[in-house]
Amino acid sequence: MTKKRNRGLLVLAALAALMLALGITACGGGGDESSGSGGATEGESTEATGGGEEDEQVSIAMEEILTGVAFGQEIKEGIEAYGAEDSAASVEVQGPPSTEPEVAQKQATDMLAKNPDAFGFAPFPPELWTRTAQNIWDQVGPNVLTFNERPSSEVDSVSSSPVQTFVGTADTSEARELLEKTIEIAELDESFSGEVILGQCVAQEAGVLAQRTDGFEEAIEAMIPNAKVEKFTSEVEPQANTKAWTTELAAHPKADLATGTCDQDGTSLYKVKKEKGYDVIVGAMELPPETIAGLKDGSIVAAVGTNWWLQGYTATRMLAEAARGAELPEGWVDTGYKFYTGDNIAEIEERASEPESFYAADVEAMFSGGMPEAGPIEGAFE
Repeated sequence: MTKKRNRGLLVLAALAALMLALGITACGGGGDESSGSGGATEGESTEATGGGEEDEQVSIAMEEILTGVAFGQEIKEGIEAYGAEDSAASVEVQGPPSTEPEVAQKQATDMLAKNPDAFGFAPFPPELWTRTAQNIWDQVGPNVLTFNERPSSEVDSVSSSPVQTFVGTADTSEARELLEKTIEIAELDESFSGEVILGQCVAQEAGVLAQRTDGFEEAIEAMIPNAKVEKFTSEVEPQANTKAWTTELAAHPKADLATGTCDQDGTSLYKVKKEKGYDVIVGAMELPPETIAGLKDGSIVAAVGTNWWLQGYTATRMLAEAARGAELPEGWVDTGYKFYTGDNIAEIEERASEPESFYAADVEAMFSGGMPEAGPIEGAFE
Protein backbone atom coordinates (compact mmCIF):
# COMPACT_ATOMS: atom_id res chain seq x y z
CA MET A 1 0.00 0.00 0.00
CA THR A 2 2.84 2.37 0.82
CA LYS A 3 4.68 1.54 -2.39
CA LYS A 4 1.54 2.24 -4.47
CA ARG A 5 1.03 5.53 -2.64
CA ASN A 6 4.65 6.57 -3.27
CA ARG A 7 4.37 5.73 -6.97
CA GLY A 8 1.18 7.81 -7.16
CA LEU A 9 2.88 10.80 -5.55
CA LEU A 10 5.78 10.53 -7.98
CA VAL A 11 3.39 10.51 -10.94
CA LEU A 12 1.52 13.54 -9.61
CA ALA A 13 4.79 15.40 -9.06
CA ALA A 14 5.93 14.64 -12.59
CA LEU A 15 2.62 15.81 -14.02
CA ALA A 16 2.80 19.03 -11.98
CA ALA A 17 6.31 19.72 -13.21
CA LEU A 18 5.24 19.11 -16.80
CA MET A 19 2.23 21.43 -16.48
CA LEU A 20 4.42 24.14 -14.91
CA ALA A 21 6.91 23.90 -17.78
CA LEU A 22 4.14 24.10 -20.36
CA GLY A 23 2.60 27.09 -18.57
CA ILE A 24 5.90 28.99 -18.57
CA THR A 25 6.39 28.33 -22.27
CA ALA A 26 2.88 29.44 -23.17
CA CYS A 27 2.93 32.61 -21.09
CA GLY A 28 6.42 33.97 -21.44
CA GLY A 29 8.60 31.83 -23.66
CA GLY A 30 7.77 33.57 -27.00
CA GLY A 31 10.11 36.52 -26.41
CA ASP A 32 12.61 37.22 -29.15
CA GLU A 33 12.24 33.76 -30.64
CA SER A 34 8.72 34.54 -31.89
CA SER A 35 9.72 37.85 -33.49
CA GLY A 36 10.24 38.36 -37.22
CA SER A 37 13.62 37.44 -38.65
CA GLY A 38 14.52 41.11 -38.95
CA GLY A 39 13.22 42.20 -35.53
CA ALA A 40 13.74 45.75 -34.31
CA THR A 41 16.97 46.78 -32.66
CA GLU A 42 17.41 49.57 -30.17
CA GLY A 43 17.17 53.04 -31.71
CA GLU A 44 15.60 51.97 -35.04
CA SER A 45 12.13 53.32 -34.46
CA THR A 46 10.74 56.81 -34.10
CA GLU A 47 7.92 55.31 -32.01
CA ALA A 48 7.55 52.98 -29.05
CA THR A 49 7.92 49.31 -30.01
CA GLY A 50 6.30 47.23 -27.34
CA GLY A 51 5.13 44.33 -29.50
CA GLY A 52 1.64 42.91 -29.24
CA GLU A 53 0.42 39.50 -28.15
CA GLU A 54 -1.23 38.88 -31.53
CA ASP A 55 0.95 40.71 -34.07
CA GLU A 56 4.41 39.59 -35.03
CA GLN A 57 7.14 42.11 -34.30
CA VAL A 58 8.38 43.64 -37.56
CA SER A 59 10.76 46.44 -38.55
CA ILE A 60 9.98 48.91 -41.32
CA ALA A 61 12.32 51.44 -42.96
CA MET A 62 10.86 54.54 -44.69
CA GLU A 63 12.98 56.97 -46.72
CA GLU A 64 11.25 60.14 -47.91
CA ILE A 65 12.27 63.51 -49.33
CA LEU A 66 11.78 67.19 -48.53
CA THR A 67 11.15 66.67 -44.84
CA GLY A 68 11.81 70.37 -44.38
CA VAL A 69 8.62 71.41 -46.19
CA ALA A 70 4.97 70.95 -45.24
CA PHE A 71 4.07 67.99 -47.41
CA GLY A 72 7.11 65.98 -46.29
CA GLN A 73 6.19 66.64 -42.68
CA GLU A 74 2.63 65.45 -43.30
CA ILE A 75 3.90 62.21 -44.85
CA LYS A 76 6.12 61.67 -41.83
CA GLU A 77 3.21 62.30 -39.47
CA GLY A 78 1.20 59.63 -41.29
CA ILE A 79 4.09 57.16 -41.11
CA GLU A 80 4.56 57.80 -37.42
CA ALA A 81 0.81 57.60 -36.77
CA TYR A 82 0.80 54.01 -37.98
CA GLY A 83 3.93 53.32 -35.95
CA ALA A 84 2.12 54.54 -32.84
CA GLU A 85 -0.99 52.53 -33.69
CA ASP A 86 0.87 49.25 -34.23
CA SER A 87 2.93 48.56 -31.10
CA ALA A 88 4.48 45.51 -32.75
CA ALA A 89 5.91 47.54 -35.64
CA SER A 90 9.24 49.29 -35.26
CA VAL A 91 9.20 52.14 -37.79
CA GLU A 92 12.22 54.22 -38.72
CA VAL A 93 11.72 57.21 -41.03
CA GLN A 94 14.49 59.28 -42.56
CA GLY A 95 14.69 61.96 -45.23
CA PRO A 96 16.70 65.05 -46.15
CA PRO A 97 15.04 68.46 -45.69
CA SER A 98 15.51 69.40 -49.35
CA THR A 99 16.01 67.70 -52.73
CA GLU A 100 19.24 65.88 -51.92
CA PRO A 101 19.15 62.46 -53.62
CA GLU A 102 22.69 61.57 -52.56
CA VAL A 103 21.85 62.19 -48.89
CA ALA A 104 18.57 60.29 -49.21
CA GLN A 105 20.28 57.27 -50.75
CA LYS A 106 22.95 57.27 -48.05
CA GLN A 107 20.22 57.29 -45.40
CA ALA A 108 18.41 54.48 -47.22
CA THR A 109 21.60 52.41 -47.41
CA ASP A 110 22.26 52.94 -43.70
CA MET A 111 18.75 51.73 -42.84
CA LEU A 112 19.15 48.78 -45.20
CA ALA A 113 22.22 47.70 -43.21
CA LYS A 114 19.90 47.17 -40.21
CA ASN A 115 18.07 44.39 -42.10
CA PRO A 116 14.49 45.73 -41.98
CA ASP A 117 11.61 43.40 -42.76
CA ALA A 118 10.06 45.88 -45.20
CA PHE A 119 11.18 49.05 -46.97
CA GLY A 120 9.39 52.04 -48.49
CA PHE A 121 11.13 54.87 -50.30
CA ALA A 122 10.48 57.96 -52.40
CA PRO A 123 12.97 57.83 -55.29
CA PHE A 124 13.29 61.48 -56.26
CA PRO A 125 14.26 61.54 -59.05
CA PRO A 126 13.90 57.85 -60.01
CA GLU A 127 16.69 57.90 -62.61
CA LEU A 128 19.22 58.56 -59.84
CA TRP A 129 17.90 55.72 -57.67
CA THR A 130 18.38 52.79 -60.05
CA ARG A 131 21.22 51.07 -58.18
CA THR A 132 19.89 51.84 -54.69
CA ALA A 133 16.40 50.63 -55.64
CA GLN A 134 17.89 47.37 -56.91
CA ASN A 135 19.92 46.94 -53.72
CA ILE A 136 16.80 47.47 -51.59
CA TRP A 137 14.86 44.96 -53.66
CA ASP A 138 17.66 42.37 -53.62
CA GLN A 139 17.81 42.45 -49.83
CA VAL A 140 14.19 43.09 -48.77
CA GLY A 141 12.01 42.20 -51.76
CA PRO A 142 9.17 41.53 -52.19
CA ASN A 143 8.24 43.67 -49.15
CA VAL A 144 9.20 46.89 -50.95
CA LEU A 145 7.19 49.78 -52.38
CA THR A 146 7.67 53.38 -53.44
CA PHE A 147 5.52 56.27 -52.27
CA ASN A 148 5.25 59.92 -53.34
CA GLU A 149 7.31 59.21 -56.49
CA ARG A 150 6.80 56.36 -58.94
CA PRO A 151 9.46 53.68 -59.44
CA SER A 152 10.30 55.31 -62.79
CA SER A 153 9.99 58.81 -64.24
CA GLU A 154 8.65 57.50 -67.55
CA VAL A 155 5.63 55.29 -68.09
CA ASP A 156 7.47 53.39 -70.85
CA SER A 157 10.21 52.22 -68.46
CA VAL A 158 8.22 51.58 -65.28
CA SER A 159 7.87 47.87 -66.08
CA SER A 160 11.66 47.46 -65.93
CA SER A 161 11.86 48.60 -62.31
CA PRO A 162 12.26 45.86 -59.68
CA VAL A 163 9.64 47.64 -57.54
CA GLN A 164 6.12 47.37 -58.90
CA THR A 165 4.01 48.84 -56.09
CA PHE A 166 3.45 52.59 -55.85
CA VAL A 167 1.41 54.38 -53.18
CA GLY A 168 0.48 57.95 -54.07
CA THR A 169 -1.44 60.12 -56.47
CA ALA A 170 -1.62 60.80 -60.21
CA ASP A 171 0.12 64.17 -60.32
CA THR A 172 -0.80 64.99 -63.92
CA SER A 173 -4.51 64.54 -63.18
CA GLU A 174 -4.25 66.41 -59.89
CA ALA A 175 -2.61 69.47 -61.47
CA ARG A 176 -4.91 69.40 -64.49
CA GLU A 177 -8.03 69.37 -62.32
CA LEU A 178 -6.66 72.14 -60.08
CA LEU A 179 -6.12 74.47 -63.01
CA GLU A 180 -9.45 73.51 -64.60
CA LYS A 181 -11.22 74.48 -61.38
CA THR A 182 -9.26 77.73 -61.17
CA ILE A 183 -10.19 78.61 -64.76
CA GLU A 184 -13.86 77.78 -64.08
CA ILE A 185 -13.99 79.98 -60.97
CA ALA A 186 -12.30 82.82 -62.87
CA GLU A 187 -14.91 82.38 -65.64
CA LEU A 188 -12.32 82.34 -68.41
CA ASP A 189 -13.50 80.94 -71.75
CA GLU A 190 -11.92 79.77 -75.00
CA SER A 191 -11.59 83.34 -76.24
CA PHE A 192 -9.22 84.24 -73.39
CA SER A 193 -5.84 85.32 -74.77
CA GLY A 194 -4.16 86.69 -71.67
CA GLU A 195 -0.93 85.65 -70.01
CA VAL A 196 -0.50 82.57 -67.81
CA ILE A 197 2.62 81.93 -65.71
CA LEU A 198 3.54 78.39 -64.69
CA GLY A 199 6.24 77.81 -62.09
CA GLN A 200 8.04 74.47 -61.72
CA CYS A 201 10.09 74.47 -58.53
CA VAL A 202 12.68 71.93 -59.72
CA ALA A 203 13.79 71.91 -63.36
CA GLN A 204 13.22 68.38 -64.67
CA GLU A 205 11.80 66.99 -67.88
CA ALA A 206 10.32 63.89 -66.26
CA GLY A 207 9.05 62.93 -62.85
CA VAL A 208 6.39 64.24 -60.50
CA LEU A 209 6.95 67.97 -61.08
CA ALA A 210 7.15 67.68 -64.85
CA GLN A 211 3.94 65.66 -64.72
CA ARG A 212 2.24 68.46 -62.82
CA THR A 213 3.38 70.97 -65.44
CA ASP A 214 2.00 68.62 -68.11
CA GLY A 215 -1.34 68.66 -66.29
CA PHE A 216 -1.37 72.48 -66.23
CA GLU A 217 -0.67 72.60 -69.95
CA GLU A 218 -3.40 70.06 -70.70
CA ALA A 219 -5.95 72.20 -68.85
CA ILE A 220 -4.84 75.31 -70.74
CA GLU A 221 -4.99 73.54 -74.10
CA ALA A 222 -8.49 72.24 -73.40
CA MET A 223 -10.04 75.37 -71.85
CA ILE A 224 -8.05 78.49 -72.83
CA PRO A 225 -6.03 77.42 -75.88
CA ASN A 226 -5.25 81.01 -76.94
CA ALA A 227 -3.50 81.90 -73.68
CA LYS A 228 0.13 83.04 -73.76
CA VAL A 229 2.04 80.66 -71.47
CA GLU A 230 5.24 81.59 -69.68
CA LYS A 231 7.09 78.77 -67.86
CA PHE A 232 10.01 79.24 -65.50
CA THR A 233 11.93 77.48 -62.72
CA SER A 234 10.51 78.82 -59.47
CA GLU A 235 13.08 77.15 -57.16
CA VAL A 236 12.42 74.72 -54.33
CA GLU A 237 14.00 76.53 -51.35
CA PRO A 238 11.33 78.84 -49.82
CA GLN A 239 13.27 82.13 -49.86
CA ALA A 240 14.64 81.45 -53.33
CA ASN A 241 11.12 80.59 -54.48
CA THR A 242 9.71 83.91 -53.23
CA LYS A 243 12.57 85.78 -54.89
CA ALA A 244 11.97 83.93 -58.16
CA TRP A 245 8.24 84.77 -58.17
CA THR A 246 8.97 88.39 -57.26
CA THR A 247 11.26 88.66 -60.27
CA GLU A 248 8.90 86.81 -62.60
CA LEU A 249 5.82 88.86 -61.73
CA ALA A 250 7.81 92.08 -61.98
CA ALA A 251 8.67 91.07 -65.55
CA HIS A 252 5.01 90.17 -66.24
CA PRO A 253 2.99 92.60 -64.08
CA LYS A 254 -0.18 92.16 -66.15
CA ALA A 255 -0.27 88.37 -65.98
CA ASP A 256 -3.84 87.12 -65.67
CA LEU A 257 -3.29 83.69 -64.14
CA ALA A 258 -0.46 82.06 -62.17
CA THR A 259 0.20 78.74 -60.48
CA GLY A 260 3.08 76.44 -59.63
CA THR A 261 3.88 72.80 -59.01
CA CYS A 262 4.91 73.03 -55.35
CA ASP A 263 3.50 74.23 -52.05
CA GLN A 264 6.20 76.93 -51.95
CA ASP A 265 4.69 78.43 -55.10
CA GLY A 266 1.36 79.06 -53.40
CA THR A 267 3.13 80.62 -50.42
CA SER A 268 5.18 82.94 -52.61
CA LEU A 269 2.29 83.93 -54.87
CA TYR A 270 0.25 84.88 -51.82
CA LYS A 271 3.09 86.98 -50.37
CA VAL A 272 4.05 88.73 -53.61
CA LYS A 273 0.46 89.39 -54.63
CA LYS A 274 -0.35 90.93 -51.26
CA GLU A 275 2.86 92.97 -51.14
CA LYS A 276 2.83 94.27 -54.72
CA GLY A 277 -0.93 94.40 -55.34
CA TYR A 278 -0.93 92.34 -58.52
CA ASP A 279 -4.36 91.52 -59.92
CA VAL A 280 -3.50 87.95 -60.86
CA ILE A 281 -5.75 84.91 -60.48
CA VAL A 282 -4.00 82.26 -58.39
CA GLY A 283 -4.58 78.53 -58.06
CA ALA A 284 -2.30 76.63 -55.67
CA MET A 285 -0.98 73.14 -55.19
CA GLU A 286 -1.00 72.02 -51.54
CA LEU A 287 -2.02 73.80 -48.34
CA PRO A 288 0.73 75.71 -46.53
CA PRO A 289 -0.51 78.41 -44.10
CA GLU A 290 -0.22 81.23 -46.65
CA THR A 291 -2.34 79.34 -49.17
CA ILE A 292 -5.00 78.78 -46.52
CA ALA A 293 -4.90 82.51 -45.71
CA GLY A 294 -5.27 83.23 -49.42
CA LEU A 295 -8.34 81.00 -49.67
CA LYS A 296 -9.85 82.84 -46.72
CA ASP A 297 -9.33 86.36 -48.14
CA GLY A 298 -9.94 85.42 -51.78
CA SER A 299 -6.45 86.17 -53.09
CA ILE A 300 -6.19 82.46 -53.98
CA VAL A 301 -9.32 81.11 -55.64
CA ALA A 302 -8.67 77.35 -55.47
CA ALA A 303 -6.20 74.87 -54.03
CA VAL A 304 -5.71 71.13 -54.08
CA GLY A 305 -4.39 69.24 -51.09
CA THR A 306 -2.74 65.89 -51.72
CA ASN A 307 -3.62 63.39 -49.00
CA TRP A 308 -0.04 63.25 -47.73
CA TRP A 309 -0.85 61.94 -44.25
CA LEU A 310 -2.98 59.17 -45.73
CA GLN A 311 -0.17 58.34 -48.16
CA GLY A 312 2.38 57.90 -45.38
CA TYR A 313 -0.02 55.92 -43.18
CA THR A 314 -1.16 53.64 -46.02
CA ALA A 315 2.33 52.84 -47.28
CA THR A 316 3.55 51.98 -43.77
CA ARG A 317 0.53 49.83 -42.91
CA MET A 318 0.86 47.93 -46.18
CA LEU A 319 4.51 47.21 -45.46
CA ALA A 320 3.74 46.03 -41.93
CA GLU A 321 1.14 43.58 -43.25
CA ALA A 322 3.53 42.42 -45.98
CA ALA A 323 6.25 41.81 -43.39
CA ARG A 324 3.78 39.56 -41.55
CA GLY A 325 3.07 37.46 -44.62
CA ALA A 326 0.45 39.31 -46.68
CA GLU A 327 1.22 39.87 -50.36
CA LEU A 328 1.75 43.43 -51.55
CA PRO A 329 -0.51 44.21 -54.51
CA GLU A 330 1.33 45.09 -57.69
CA GLY A 331 0.32 48.39 -59.27
CA TRP A 332 -0.85 51.80 -58.06
CA VAL A 333 -2.62 52.34 -54.73
CA ASP A 334 -4.30 55.74 -55.13
CA THR A 335 -4.41 57.77 -51.92
CA GLY A 336 -5.90 60.76 -53.71
CA TYR A 337 -6.36 64.46 -53.06
CA LYS A 338 -9.08 66.95 -52.10
CA PHE A 339 -10.08 70.34 -53.54
CA TYR A 340 -10.60 73.49 -51.51
CA THR A 341 -12.09 76.91 -52.14
CA GLY A 342 -13.40 79.56 -49.79
CA ASP A 343 -16.59 77.50 -49.44
CA ASN A 344 -15.13 74.40 -47.76
CA ILE A 345 -12.08 75.85 -46.09
CA ALA A 346 -13.33 74.78 -42.64
CA GLU A 347 -12.37 71.19 -43.48
CA ILE A 348 -8.70 72.14 -43.63
CA GLU A 349 -8.50 72.73 -39.88
CA GLU A 350 -9.68 69.19 -39.06
CA ARG A 351 -7.38 67.78 -41.74
CA ALA A 352 -4.39 69.46 -40.06
CA SER A 353 -5.29 69.07 -36.39
CA GLU A 354 -7.05 65.68 -36.33
CA PRO A 355 -5.84 63.70 -39.36
CA GLU A 356 -6.75 60.33 -37.79
CA SER A 357 -10.38 61.48 -37.58
CA PHE A 358 -10.36 63.29 -40.93
CA TYR A 359 -9.05 60.26 -42.83
CA ALA A 360 -10.82 57.57 -40.79
CA ALA A 361 -13.37 56.79 -43.50
CA ASP A 362 -10.65 56.63 -46.16
CA VAL A 363 -8.58 54.22 -44.07
CA GLU A 364 -11.61 52.03 -43.40
CA ALA A 365 -12.50 51.89 -47.09
CA MET A 366 -8.95 51.10 -48.18
CA PHE A 367 -8.26 48.32 -45.68
CA SER A 368 -11.74 46.82 -45.26
CA GLY A 369 -10.78 43.82 -47.41
CA GLY A 370 -7.21 43.43 -46.23
CA MET A 371 -4.65 45.04 -48.51
CA PRO A 372 -5.88 48.05 -50.53
CA GLU A 373 -6.78 47.44 -54.16
CA ALA A 374 -4.25 48.47 -56.78
CA GLY A 375 -4.87 49.61 -60.32
CA PRO A 376 -2.43 49.53 -63.22
CA ILE A 377 0.70 51.47 -62.27
CA GLU A 378 0.53 53.20 -65.65
CA GLY A 379 -2.58 54.99 -64.40
CA ALA A 380 -0.45 56.98 -61.98
CA PHE A 381 1.11 58.76 -64.96
CA GLU A 382 -2.20 59.97 -66.44
